[in-house]
Amino acid sequence: MIDRRTLLQGSGALLLLRSSPARAAPLPGPTDTFTDSVGVNVHISSEPYAPNFERFFDLLDKSGIRHLRDELRPSNDLARWRRLADRLGVMFNIPVSPATNTVAEMMSYLDAFGVERVSSIEGQNEGDSPWFMSLPLAKSGWSNVVVDYQRDVHRALRARYTAEQLPLLSPSVINWKPADVALLRGAAQYSDVVAIHSYVQKAQEPETTDDYAAVSWYLKNMRDAFKPGAPVMVTEAGYCNVVKPGSAGVGEVASGIYMPRMLLNNFRLGILRTYLYEFFDGGIDPNEGEHHWGLVRNDLTPKPAYDAIRNLLAILKGARRAGDNQPLRLETRSLELRHIAFEDAQGKPLLAVWRAVRCWDVAKADDIEVPTRSVGINVEGPGTELIVNRPNDGAGWERIPITDGRARIPLDGKVAIISLAA
Repeated sequence: MIDRRTLLQGSGALLLLRSSPARAAPLPGPTDTFTDSVGVNVHISSEPYAPNFERFFDLLDKSGIRHLRDELRPSNDLARWRRLADRLGVMFNIPVSPATNTVAEMMSYLDAFGVERVSSIEGQNEGDSPWFMSLPLAKSGWSNVVVDYQRDVHRALRARYTAEQLPLLSPSVINWKPADVALLRGAAQYSDVVAIHSYVQKAQEPETTDDYAAVSWYLKNMRDAFKPGAPVMVTEAGYCNVVKPGSAGVGEVASGIYMPRMLLNNFRLGILRTYLYEFFDGGIDPNEGEHHWGLVRNDLTPKPAYDAIRNLLAILKGARRAGDNQPLRLETRSLELRHIAFEDAQGKPLLAVWRAVRCWDVAKADDIEVPTRSVGINVEGPGTELIVNRPNDGAGWERIPITDGRARIPLDGKVAIISLAA
C-alpha cells in the first residue's frame, strides 16, 4: 500500500490561487468566504478512489468541498478530473515534480486539462523526504534540484500567465524539518504563496501553542524562514485515526470535533486555504497510521469529521467574514474562546464560536468529556430568540431565548454557529 508521503512525492513547483468559477478569490490576501478556504487532498488515480469513483463523486458533492489537491502524474484520468470540475465546480491545486514531469510536459498537461479548471500549481512536495532524496535525479543535492525546477516552472508560467491568473506555490518540506527550509530559500523569488504542512505532532488540539504543532510556529519556522510575511496555504493538515497510548493519532469522535475547529482557526488567522489530508482512508490495517487519515473510511462510509464539515459548509455557504461590530457579540473574551463573525448572503449575522479545549487524552488514548460552559452573547437590536447549530450534532437548530439583549449559549468542545431567529 502506498503511504501518505509516497503518494504525494513527485510534486513539482507551481501553484495557482484561484477560487471556484462563481467568484474569484482576491490575491494575495485571504478570501473572506470561509467555504472557499476549505480543500482536501485526493488521489483520484489510486486506490481506493479509482475503483470507487462514482461513490467518491457523490460523497464529494454532498460534502460541499470544492477545492481538491491532487498530484500531476502521467496516469491522471483527465476525463474524471474534468467531470469533477464541470459538474461540481471543483478547482484543482496541482503539485508537480521533476520526478514525473518536465516543465514542457507540465505546460502541455495544463493545456490538455484546461487551465480554467486549475486553482493552483504547487512546488515539489516534501523534497526532503527519503523517497525524493533516493532518486537518481536528486543525487546532486535534493534542494538544488527543487530550486532549479521551481525557477524553470516559474519562467514557463510567467511567459504565459500573470501571478493573478496562475499563482505559483512554493515547494514544501516535511513538517518536522524546519532546518530544511533554509536550503530552499533560493525558490522564494519564484513563489507567490508559501505552502506549509502543519500537522500537530502529539495529537494536540488545533489551537495549541506548542512548537512543531501550532500554526504560529509553522508560520514562523516554515513561512517566515522562507519568505517573510508572504501569503500562506496549508496544503496538508489533519488527524490520523490510529490510536495508541502516546501516539499522534486521535479517535474518530475527537477528530470530528477538531477538524471544523482547525479549518475555522486557520481561516481566522488568514490562511488562504487549508487542504485536509485526506478524503478517503488509504487502507484498512488498524496498526498502520498512514491508512487512516481520511474523512471517509476505506469501506467508503463517512466518519464524524466528514459529517461535521459537510454541515459546517452548508450553514456557511455564501457567508462572508464580517467585522466584530455585528449585532451578535461575545459578552466577554477569554484565552479559551475563539470566534468569527459572518454575514450570510442576505446580510443576516452569523457567529461561529468555539472553545480551544483539548478533547483527546494522548496518554490514555481516549476521548475527554469536556464539561459544558455557559457563554454570554450580547444581542443588539430587536429579537427574542437566537438559533444555534452545532455541526457535529447534525443540521438542526436549537432555540435560545434573548432576555434584555442577552443570551447564554452552552458550549463544550464543539463549534457552535449562532444566528438570530426569523
